[in-house]
Amino acid sequence: MTTLKYILTFRWANLTSEASGYLSGIALLGATFATMHGVASRYFLGHPTIWQTELSVYLLLFVTFVGGAYGLKHHAHVGVDLMVEALPARPQLLMRVVASVLSLVVVLVVLWTATTMWWEATESGWTSSTVWAAPLSIVYAILPLGMLLIACQYIAFVIEGVLGLLGKLPEDEIALLKQQNPELSATEVFEDEPTAHHAEPAHRAGVGPDSRERSI
Repeated sequence: MTTLKYILTFRWANLTSEASGYLSGIALLGATFATMHGVASRYFLGHPTIWQTELSVYLLLFVTFVGGAYGLKHHAHVGVDLMVEALPARPQLLMRVVASVLSLVVVLVVLWTATTMWWEATESGWTSSTVWAAPLSIVYAILPLGMLLIACQYIAFVIEGVLGLLGKLPEDEIALLKQQNPELSATEVFEDEPTAHHAEPAHRAGVGPDSRERSI
């Protein structure tokens, strides 16, 4: 069963998603150092650069789109799932599988469109309109790469979810059922608050036998 799980759920998708997170971190550091270099060159050395701002923007685009797979794997994307988390495990898993399939369709559409634009930029030899004239074939490759990684992660989620619905995977091994915040789940929201409210002492509230003595 373990072998079946790793084969059918694209274990490599989890590995590539993790790698995308580390690569995004490196790109973010690169954007930071590029900005620092540009500021130092302009104000301390008197020689402004022509590539610093543009490179920083491209690196931040890399962080946004390529790092999206890492965020998806760790359930860091914004989602309104209050009602879903209140459901029992099996209906909750079904809802999450349906949501993952719909999201996968959107990602595949963006992937196709972005790949078309990248291919056109590559064939035409497009460059940016700045003095640096960066090749846009490299820049336009960021979006389809990111969408491909996100699509692979969604496929892994869907396969795991389907196996879980079929009873071939235990619930504690299904990633879609691990999206709840460990600190506060939706079921805790609907639970009665613990009766740990410390009542204000009677003499502070101005009631009780001591209050009359003080008022006199």
